[in-house]
Amino acid sequence: MDGASYLRCFRREMDAFRKCVAEGDLGAAIAYREEFAEPVDLAGLARAVGHSNLFTAACVTEWTGGDTPPDGAPPLAPQDRGELLRWLEGTAELLVMSLDVDPATPAWGHFTPPNAGYWQRSIAVETMLHRWDAQQTVDAPAPLDPVLAAAGVAEVLDVLAPKMVGVGKAWPPDACVKFTAADTGDWWIYGPGDPVAEVTGDAGDLLLMLWGRLAKDDPSLEWDGDRSTALSVLKGPLTY
Repeated sequence: MDGASYLRCFRREMDAFRKCVAEGDLGAAIAYREEFAEPVDLAGLARAVGHSNLFTAACVTEWTGGDTPPDGAPPLAPQDRGELLRWLEGTAELLVMSLDVDPATPAWGHFTPPNAGYWQRSIAVETMLHRWDAQQTVDAPAPLDPVLAAAGVAEVLDVLAPKMVGVGKAWPPDACVKFTAADTGDWWIYGPGDPVAEVTGDAGDLLLMLWGRLAKDDPSLEWDGDRSTALSVLKGPLTY
């Protein structure tokens, strides 16, 4: 996918997310909250998504070449549902304008390469996952886009997991695991040597599993080989 495709995906996922905020119970608890220091509800997730939009935009438009990220102090988000929805839409528009650039455009980033292309992919995948989170609260979960989900799996295995190892939050893999997306035909390996096991499932299910939203023994996933060793490789936090 190119940068324009990622931005179209972002817009689609953001529209679906806003629909949940417009129609759902803002006090409904979000089941997956590993990214947050304390329990969060739908309203809190909406504010977090808007803040992420603003931060991501700033990583491209406000970066001056230094090692420090742009100002991470988020502005106060509205509490009223109508104002919250308008604010969310405004953050999304700002993000699209900021990221509608050549993917090679330099930007601040946690990971290599620090450019706009990283953020184009990352924010599209992140918004899709939060859309899925929000839809659980309104009992209307929709599948993940297979192509975008495959891009998200690649992001985890090629960028996020090595970063978590590098900062000491996950153990270096001592065996190799193969991931195969049954619906897109993509495959990836994580770890050294030849694969000791393979896990197969739709790209969306693989992504949900890697992000802790789907159990590793979920029936949608098929394991072959030394599953015990594979699970030990995947037990650490591979995402932030």
